[in-house]
Amino acid sequence: MTLHRILPLLATAAFLCGCSSDVPPMPPAPSSVLTVAAIRGDSDRRFAVLLEGASGNDIFASYATDRPSPWGRNFTRRMNFTGVAWDDSRTATLVSPEHVVMAAHYQRPLGSTLVFHDRRGRPQRRVLAAVESLAGIADIAVGRLDAPLPDAVRPYRLLPPSGGYGALAGCLAVVTDQHRKAFLHEIGGVSGNGVHFRHPAASRVSPHLTKNLVSGDSGNPSFLLVGGELVLVETHTTGGPGAGPFLSSPPLFSAINGAMAKLGGGHSLRTVPLAGAP
Repeated sequence: MTLHRILPLLATAAFLCGCSSDVPPMPPAPSSVLTVAAIRGDSDRRFAVLLEGASGNDIFASYATDRPSPWGRNFTRRMNFTGVAWDDSRTATLVSPEHVVMAAHYQRPLGSTLVFHDRRGRPQRRVLAAVESLAGIADIAVGRLDAPLPDAVRPYRLLPPSGGYGALAGCLAVVTDQHRKAFLHEIGGVSGNGVHFRHPAASRVSPHLTKNLVSGDSGNPSFLLVGGELVLVETHTTGGPGAGPFLSSPPLFSAINGAMAKLGGGHSLRTVPLAGAP
C-alpha cells in the first residue's frame, strides 16, 4: 500500500483509539490500594502531570449524536467520560451497565433517548425505560435503560459507603457542567448526606479551570481521581462552586441500591477498593 493511502488510515486509527501524542499520559496505577488519606497526594501528582501546558477543558473536541465525536485534546482525554449521557443538559450518569443517576429536580422524561459515546467516540443510544425518584431522601433519581450498554461504555464506581470521609477535604475533584467541560474544584467538606466544593487557590489550579455552577448544571457529575480512575462522588444540586448529595453516604448508597433492585436488572453499586476504608 502506498504512503499516501497509509497516512489517512493511521490518522483514522488515532482518532478511534483516542490517542493523542500532545496530551501527557496518565501516570501508572499505584503499586498498592490507596487509603483515603492518600487519595489527595496521589491525585495531586496525577493532575500535576496531566495539566502541564493545559490550555482547554472541553470533554469533546466536537460533539454530535449522529456520528462519532472526538474526545477532547486536553487533560480530559486521559479520563473516561463514556458513562455520562451528554446529549442534554439534564445529564444521566451510569452506575451499572443499565442504571443511571440524575438530579431528581432536573431529570430526563420517562421514554426519552439518552446518548452515550464509547471510548472511540461512537454514539450509543438507550431509552429511559423506568425511573425511581429518591426526592424524599435526596436530590437523586435512579433510572433503568431499556438495554445494557456495551463494555466500551463504562459505569462509574463509588467510594465504599461510610460516614468517615472528612479526610477528603481539600482533595481536588473533577466537576462537570452542561457545556461538557471539566473543572477542578476542591472538596470543601463532607457532612451527613452532602458534599460541597470550593474554588482552589490560583496557585494550585488555574482560574480558567474553575467556575460557578449555574442553572442548567444541575445533575452533572463530580468525580475524584483515585489511582487514575474517575470515581463518582456527587451530582450537582446547587450553584457556586457546587454541592449535592454525597452518593457514598450510607443512607444514600443504600437508597440507590434499593432503587436499582426495585427497577430490576440484577445490578448493584460497585465500589473502588480502599485500604482501611472508614
